[in-house]
Amino acid sequence: MTLLLGLLLGAIVGSVLGLIGAGGAILAVPGLIAVLGLSVTAATTSSTIIVGSAALAGVLRRKGSGTVDVRVGLTFSAVGVFGTLIGTALLNLIPEKITLLLFALIMLAAAYAMCCRKPPEEIPEKPKWYAVILAATFVGVLTGLLGIGGGFLIVPALILFLRIPTKVAVGTSLVAISANSLLAFGLRFNFWEQIPIAEIAIFTVSAIVASVLLSPIAGKLNAKLLQRIFSAVLVIVAIYTIFANI
Repeated sequence: MTLLLGLLLGAIVGSVLGLIGAGGAILAVPGLIAVLGLSVTAATTSSTIIVGSAALAGVLRRKGSGTVDVRVGLTFSAVGVFGTLIGTALLNLIPEKITLLLFALIMLAAAYAMCCRKPPEEIPEKPKWYAVILAATFVGVLTGLLGIGGGFLIVPALILFLRIPTKVAVGTSLVAISANSLLAFGLRFNFWEQIPIAEIAIFTVSAIVASVLLSPIAGKLNAKLLQRIFSAVLVIVAIYTIFANI
């Protein structure tokens, strides 16, 4: 039963990444805690494998479609390395309950960003690198501490600050998520032994398959409707997480 739930959760995470380009780990972490009974550190560390792999699969599937800028994605990730180091260092300082409450707040912020905020306008201005540095650093902190890729922040940052077209920003965010997740996983070597390898492998494969299958049809669906549905799910999970940890 646990493995079946793992397959289902993995498919959901991969679907979210493939269709929206963001939000996978926001569901992966609470799912791993609730279904597999992992600790917060084990869940967030495992999440870097699952989401990073699924995001990379999405990048490879979009290769040649003109919707991925690998150079920009890697640059964004590299700029946020310092933030990832900070976030990882905070793992040993912040109690697990506080980490989960922070996670719930991030869920609510992501829900608002996807559902209620107006789409950023692609204004032909000069790239704002100072803003990119701030955004990338903050995303790095989130990845290091919470094990999430931060795609819901990366996409608008690429559009607003680097003048990247929306469809390209979604694909490019997957590059940054892959790189961020790989770095965060490497920095969490002290927690590798907590990872249930078989279960996470099944979860990861399921997420990759879903991401690969759904990435090509992302541009054909109503993105706004998908984001609103996903936002509602995030709010429900966030409320549950808050009440379960107070």
